[in-house]
Amino acid sequence: MFAFGENWQSFVATVDEAKILAAEEGLLRLLPRADIAGRRFLDIGCGSGLSALAALRLGARQVDALDVDAQSVAAADALLGTFAAGGAWTVRQKSVFDLSPARDGVYDIVHSWGVLHHTGDLWRALGCAAATVAPNGRLVVALYRKTPLCPFWRCEKRLYAGAGPGAQRAARALYKTAFAAGLLATGRNPARYVRQYRSARGMDWHHDVHDWLGGYPYESTEPASVASFLARCGFALERSFVHRAAAAGLFGSHCDEYVAVRR
Repeated sequence: MFAFGENWQSFVATVDEAKILAAEEGLLRLLPRADIAGRRFLDIGCGSGLSALAALRLGARQVDALDVDAQSVAAADALLGTFAAGGAWTVRQKSVFDLSPARDGVYDIVHSWGVLHHTGDLWRALGCAAATVAPNGRLVVALYRKTPLCPFWRCEKRLYAGAGPGAQRAARALYKTAFAAGLLATGRNPARYVRQYRSARGMDWHHDVHDWLGGYPYESTEPASVASFLARCGFALERSFVHRAAAAGLFGSHCDEYVAVRR
């Protein structure tokens, strides 16, 4: 399994007000501020803790963050301790598969951005997350879009996750070079692209490349399958942001985003 937490700890050291504001904008794209204010918010697979921090700053009454990776928990704890000291938040090391509504309670908002497809059992993980949503609450998830090249990327990620630092650096350099060539071929400036890059999680491009190349286990899906699964779990899709992957997934996939309400 890829060491996501190590990457998040490196990223946390770079977090500033601009990145926090970007995370808030990303969350507001999915949920109006009025739907966040005063609500209990669970962040599954919290990574750096940036989404949890954004929810707090947007008025969430209580934010509980969890991650299976100890280094991610440490990163989130450090970030929230720095920017939300004394706030109504907790960070725990816990797997989505160990969540129990009877024991852990239910939440007005359950958020899991780009996480459940790395658990090794996407549909079971999505079901576990959905079970923790309160009646009339919202499930907010982002999942990799399936592409023709997903089998290649699954193999690449498995190899990258098991490789040493030197081999990983070489793989990143190769990917970045090919990506820059693709930008140039379409008339775009690679340096400007990297400088202006903003991910939905506030992460910079270099950290995102490492995260993409090493994100294993890896699964992907399509909007129709997600909508059908959520309907069977008793949810109605409220909004989604979906589109096909560029270049049939040649440089990787992206996350489609879904917001569903428990009926």
